[in-house]
Amino acid sequence: MEPARTLRELLVRNRDLRMLWLGNLVSACGGWFSAVAVFAMVYAHSGAGLAAGLTLAVRYLPGVMAGVWGGVLADRADRRAVMLVTDVLMAALALAFLLADDPGRLWLVYPLTFASAAAGFVFQAARNAWMPSLARPEEYPLYSAAVQVNGLAFQALGGVAGGLVVTVVGWRWAFAVNAASFLLSAWLTASVRSGDRFAGVASHGWWRSLREGAAVAARTRAIAALLLLEAVFCLGLGGTITAMTYLALRVHDLGQGGAGWFYGVQGVVGSVVLVVAASRIRALGPSGRHLVIGLSCLAEGVLTMLLGLPSSVLPALALWGLIAAAEVVYGPAAMTVLLTAAPNEVRGRVTSLWSATATLSLGVSAAAAGALLDRLDASAVFALLGLPMAVAGGVWLAVHRRRDVAGGADGESLGPRVADRS
Repeated sequence: MEPARTLRELLVRNRDLRMLWLGNLVSACGGWFSAVAVFAMVYAHSGAGLAAGLTLAVRYLPGVMAGVWGGVLADRADRRAVMLVTDVLMAALALAFLLADDPGRLWLVYPLTFASAAAGFVFQAARNAWMPSLARPEEYPLYSAAVQVNGLAFQALGGVAGGLVVTVVGWRWAFAVNAASFLLSAWLTASVRSGDRFAGVASHGWWRSLREGAAVAARTRAIAALLLLEAVFCLGLGGTITAMTYLALRVHDLGQGGAGWFYGVQGVVGSVVLVVAASRIRALGPSGRHLVIGLSCLAEGVLTMLLGLPSSVLPALALWGLIAAAEVVYGPAAMTVLLTAAPNEVRGRVTSLWSATATLSLGVSAAAAGALLDRLDASAVFALLGLPMAVAGGVWLAVHRRRDVAGGADGESLGPRVADRS
């Protein structure tokens, strides 16, 4: 049978991939319910932008620690078993957030957010190592789009529905929905038995395994290029979520669940664009995918710099939708480059290192944006956040063009890196 050419074909033909996709679809919905609820609870009990920024930073930072070691675990253990255990753990932690619904116990949000995020990054490492093995290499852009579109689709439903639930009945029900979603995700994951669940890594020490994965990333030009791009770009991206929440709740006064409307627009626009673009990105060659990566970063940065300018909510939502459209095409192109460069035996470690690089920058950016929002106008903060995103995309495109002009385009090896420009 020929490789699938569209996202629909991939999901219809491939039963096991479809079951994992559905599991992620369900848990993504609950996750967006929880995101809306946590921010609403923190703003209600503290009223400070810094508190919300720190909450988002704590959500990201475990990716640097737990995420990296989760990649080692994914290359040493049964990847499906890791996903099942972390799903159940995240269900219990989702319910535990109910304990923080009081000003005197608000501090519990931070350790609970950290623990939930840590479990999530371990889950993500196992999924990123196992799930691609259910698709063919020619289908990697479609696989990446499938993973991305499930989060976007239920970001739309979870964001808007979460906003409505939080506004109408409070955040407690959002946490309950989140817990149920993780349990349903575990049930769907348990039905899948194919793919490369074991990487066959030798049973040497964990530190050596980690160093081996880092060495592969350092000497593989495509991987090193994406690591540098993620590090710079995410210095703006993380703070954008903090600033968007502030924009919804404090500038446009959309109510406690106001961030859900922005999440909803992002999910709807992103899903539509991604479904249409996935097959086109699949048809591109390596050079075309690198062009998509650079244009996506540049456009998102420029649009983010403008986000604080609209004085009413509808133009702001429209601009947020354009940002979503620019952002979503990055995933299939970048993930195809990464998966093509990373063999199965180190895939967990390489994808986790990529995630850790991004989350470190995201966490720093989220905390910094929260502090800046307590001191600067929102429009100034958005301008500062969009700058590194636009610069990252511009440099990527400049290097890409220089390579093409010089005749040095080498398929998946293009892109900037620290010590070598591939």
